[in-house]
Amino acid sequence: MDTNKLTLKARSIARCLTYNDDDAPQAEAKHMLLEMAHRLDTLNIRAHKKADGLLLINGIGKARYATLKERILFWLFGVLPREV
Repeated sequence: MDTNKLTLKARSIARCLTYNDDDAPQAEAKHMLLEMAHRLDTLNIRAHKKADGLLLINGIGKARYATLKERILFWLFGVLPREV
């Protein structure tokens, strides 16, 4: 299971839980699942080649163009940065 499928599964499980129930474990579990999905989405980075350069996009949708150093590392080794 890749990172994208894992975050979608965590969000779908959290959707079934509620904050309004008297049981605190449901609220805590929902909060932890959503936090886990958010943190995994920030680590899931894709690279798109555009006319202006290499565009880096994380799972949440935050995007920026790669620096010269990052473009060289991607071209030589296929390595993406850890954060966008």
